[in-house]
Amino acid sequence: MKTLPKHRGVIVPLVTPVTTSGALDEVAAARLVDHLASNHCGMLVLGTTGEVASLPYALRLRYVDIAVKTAAKRTPVFACIASNCSEVSIEMGNAYLAAGADAVVGILPNYFKLEPAEILAYFTRLSAGVRGPLMVYNMPATTGMSIPLDVIEALSRLPNVTGLKDSEGTAGRREEVAKRFGGRPEFSLFMGIAAHSVPALRLGFDGLVPSSGNLYPERWSSLLNAAETGDWTTAEKLQQQLDALGAIFQRNRTLGQSLAALKAGLGLRGLCGAEMVSPLLPLSPADQEAVRAELRELG
Repeated sequence: MKTLPKHRGVIVPLVTPVTTSGALDEVAAARLVDHLASNHCGMLVLGTTGEVASLPYALRLRYVDIAVKTAAKRTPVFACIASNCSEVSIEMGNAYLAAGADAVVGILPNYFKLEPAEILAYFTRLSAGVRGPLMVYNMPATTGMSIPLDVIEALSRLPNVTGLKDSEGTAGRREEVAKRFGGRPEFSLFMGIAAHSVPALRLGFDGLVPSSGNLYPERWSSLLNAAETGDWTTAEKLQQQLDALGAIFQRNRTLGQSLAALKAGLGLRGLCGAEMVSPLLPLSPADQEAVRAELRELG
């Protein structure tokens, strides 16, 4: 029997606000964290939305420290460990836990294509080295690999592996994930594709990880509350509204460009600037204004 807490709710993958020189914008970082925590949303620092693969390690640790101190136990703080070196991932994971993160989230290395046995061995090594709760993050769009369900089954038995964030849109995947892992008292399921949120909650997922939550956390909190009270009509209506918002960022854009569009949108609420971390570039001023104009039209 596992003794670690089970997490639920909306866990927003934080953008990483930076200055024109690429340094962490610490004032904006604290502002974003407070924005989420004040609207009852937890946060995932250093995820895909946070441009984690491009961040220096000192910046990563500083961001986790700011998030933990600013959230001040109001909502959970998760931190993603992403490196092609297992030892670095373990070292950083323990540093995040020591800083006060509630859990670390492990993503696959993305240089070599791994077979299922190698995927299992990698996460097993992380589990053995990380001194606290570890969640598994399946993100084929960036790693080029899908974590097989049989591997997740084996990992779910490890004492400190407490959940799965699944960001794979393959047909039938969310249904099979819910069937095999839903309802376990010691294992959390988080849906990482915002457009799949209500269907996932209907299937028994425990939480959501929507990037547009950076901009409108209050709407995501309302969607989750509606689902938890069985008000699926309201939840579906909010899903449609949030899908329309997400389309503004994603339409005809690469993943990196959609993150740049999200940062452009955050400027409407005075939350952070539009600067990106190299090698990504911010949208042109004209494109930034076009994003903001569309957001204004949707209210």
